[in-house]
Amino acid sequence: MLFGKEYTDLLGRKVTINKAQSFIFLGPGALRLGVYLGLEDKLVGIERVEQKPSVSPAAVYRVYLGQDFLNQFPVVSEGGPGKMPNLEALIVANPDVIFTSFLDKSQIKQIQSKTKIPVVALSYGSSYGGATQKNLEDIKASILLIGQIANVSKRAQELVNFISSQEKELSKLFFEKKSLYIGGIPYKGIQPITSTDANYPPFELLGLKNSLFENGQNQNLQGHQFIDFEALLTTNPQTIFLDSLSKTKINQDYIANKALYDSLQAFQNNNVFWLLNFNNYSTNVENLILIAWQIAFYLGSNVPLHVKAAEIYEAFYPNHGKELLKKLNLNLERP
Repeated sequence: MLFGKEYTDLLGRKVTINKAQSFIFLGPGALRLGVYLGLEDKLVGIERVEQKPSVSPAAVYRVYLGQDFLNQFPVVSEGGPGKMPNLEALIVANPDVIFTSFLDKSQIKQIQSKTKIPVVALSYGSSYGGATQKNLEDIKASILLIGQIANVSKRAQELVNFISSQEKELSKLFFEKKSLYIGGIPYKGIQPITSTDANYPPFELLGLKNSLFENGQNQNLQGHQFIDFEALLTTNPQTIFLDSLSKTKINQDYIANKALYDSLQAFQNNNVFWLLNFNNYSTNVENLILIAWQIAFYLGSNVPLHVKAAEIYEAFYPNHGKELLKKLNLNLERP
């Protein structure tokens, strides 16, 4: 303790760390942030959920690491938001530091007191997956904190600067006023077109609004929402975006209810666009930014999407951006 350094984590806890050469990341999105900073070679344990085969573009960091790499580590937790790890397995793995997300102070206190290992809380913001600008600020703060502790501050600052530069570029874009809707948002699994988000993060980056929540009794709603199809018919947005992770379910529902869908002006005018998914075991920040550029492209901005995608993936996975894009085989433009 005498030679330790004290840090303040994202829950405002003071944590003293003596050594930081080996790590375990617990909770949705925690490992992802470590991988962004190139810390995968310092892992000594993993959650079982991280070893599940990835749905290609939905969990980019797992595709980057590869199944064989992920399978080599001992399992210390089943994983999931708010799920306690196996304390004995943590003690056996004996990391220098445990990073957590979506665990509360009482859970963290129990882990630290039982294992005698420093536990540092990270944050993806106030809601699961991130739903406001504040959430992206919390993610950047988490990246910088990991960087300080793991002695990769230069890399952390570079990444945070890149994220901020993308936010700035996106915020400067101008669009003709149109009513918009985002549907098929996965929530504890794939969902129909009536699964939406009142504060869809890519819309937020572009200064756009989900038209179902612009006015009236719905304007104060926040985060993920299930709506009635009737509400979609009433609002009748000019442009509809759909999360591609729910594509099969939505297409099946379209076939079963074609007349209903075709009564919407977006379907009549062929203004329905599939987007990448960014929320898989919390927010894939690289996809969140890329989706914002996708939306800008569909709304008329002259964006070279594949060039932009290469730039973004290279920033998050240095020297592997083009290789990763090839593996993912992303369909960025209109199908």
